[in-house]
Amino acid sequence: MVRFSKNDSKQGIKQEGFDFLGFTFYLGRTRAGAIIPKIKSCGKRIRSKLKKVNDWCKGMRNRHELQTIWKRFCIKLAGHIRYYGVSFNIRAVTNFVERAVHMMFKWLNRRSQRKSFTWDKFELYVQAHPLPKVKIWHSLIKPKAL
Repeated sequence: MVRFSKNDSKQGIKQEGFDFLGFTFYLGRTRAGAIIPKIKSCGKRIRSKLKKVNDWCKGMRNRHELQTIWKRFCIKLAGHIRYYGVSFNIRAVTNFVERAVHMMFKWLNRRSQRKSFTWDKFELYVQAHPLPKVKIWHSLIKPKAL
């Protein structure tokens, strides 16, 4: 259980968060200075998932055609974005997607002794076959009544 009182924040006492279902829950402040619960991706879980993405890319690079690999990769990224796409967590999701795309680029270039892509050609491929958009799928903030 996380306990917090307004006196603690004025005295500078650091409150600890807790991990649950791949998220770290902690107390933070709004722009106005109010204390609210916040959520971010658990670092341990993200490192684990990036390792799995790396292993998946390494294993799939020679098994299927590029179109099939890319479609499956986008489906996996979309699932990650939908699960972790909550308020206050967009930066972590964007970072995960960027790192996963760099891993895919690395492993696609290791399919033969010759490089398949330069980074410019890879960016053109990504523009032609776009990645899923990173956005907030689950808002934890109540919209204000008009």
